[in-house]
Amino acid sequence: MKENEKIMATDLENISGGMVVYAQGLPEFDPVCPWEVVENNNCRLLGKFTNRDDAIKYAKSFGPESYNAQETDIATVNRLRQNPQGNG
Repeated sequence: MKENEKIMATDLENISGGMVVYAQGLPEFDPVCPWEVVENNNCRLLGKFTNRDDAIKYAKSFGPESYNAQETDIATVNRLRQNPQGNG
């Protein structure tokens, strides 16, 4: 993960978990780090990665829930960003 893309420790306690998305088509897309982990309830960007495996490993660090590290698509990310769930 890029050093400047890390989430601050104080923010971690409010994260509900992470989904994985190949970000081509999202405004923040970076071809060097095309895989992203986004927060489950509002798709806030949590980290960018050069490969899918690293993104999955990071997403799983948010807990054992089955939705952590679930791969999602651009349409879902955009929908949740427009209509956040929970504390989004």
